[in-house]
Amino acid sequence: MQESYLNTQLIEAFVVPIDEGAALLIDTDYGKLDAEDGPFQLALYARVAMSPGEEAVIRSRVEAQLFDYAVRTASVGRHWLIELTVGMAELAVLGLLLAFLIVNWSPLHAVIVVVAVLGFAPALYHTGLSILHHRVGRRARSILEFGEVLPTTAIGRNGDSAARLHNLWRVVEDSGGVSEFMSLERHARVQLRWTAAARFYRELAATTNERRETLESWSRLVSFGWSDDPQFRANLVRVRS
Repeated sequence: MQESYLNTQLIEAFVVPIDEGAALLIDTDYGKLDAEDGPFQLALYARVAMSPGEEAVIRSRVEAQLFDYAVRTASVGRHWLIELTVGMAELAVLGLLLAFLIVNWSPLHAVIVVVAVLGFAPALYHTGLSILHHRVGRRARSILEFGEVLPTTAIGRNGDSAARLHNLWRVVEDSGGVSEFMSLERHARVQLRWTAAARFYRELAATTNERRETLESWSRLVSFGWSDDPQFRANLVRVRS
């Protein structure tokens, strides 16, 4: 691993403890990545140095997830202009209605104003979502067209992120090398205020062993604790030892 390049967008990945080895947690919102702002680079936070093979596996899976996200999201917000136009028309109608009621005010109109605002609120909310979805879809399309993930892995240098990961591993050490998912979830949620990690452990706790390998949550879990390669599993165990 090496230092991150300038003008790169970092995808932060954390090697976090689980009950049998370790797993990779991607704590980056892909919806905020824009390929027009520069290439992407994986920033890895781990308790010990990972082998080149492990880095390659991690990077390939992150690239696959990023591509899958972009494909699924690229069509979002394509009709945002039509939705925005409809929303602006509804807002204009609401404005005219409120103006009329205020000019011709009577006690009964207060009830009509409340009902009118509540009636138009869903449409205005939908207009706001269309603008947001347009940005998300545009960024996803930029990932498909211009996206580049650098072939090198950067060392995670964010002090807060490194401290949270160290604190999480210390929970496992204090428990003698074994810790339950909900114990880790509680520590991540209450002590560290690490939302992604808390959600990660909560979903793992609710997922059977047979489904873990295919689990893909909002936190973009990449699990690699169940490889059939004995040497690979040994390396992962040493991460926790």
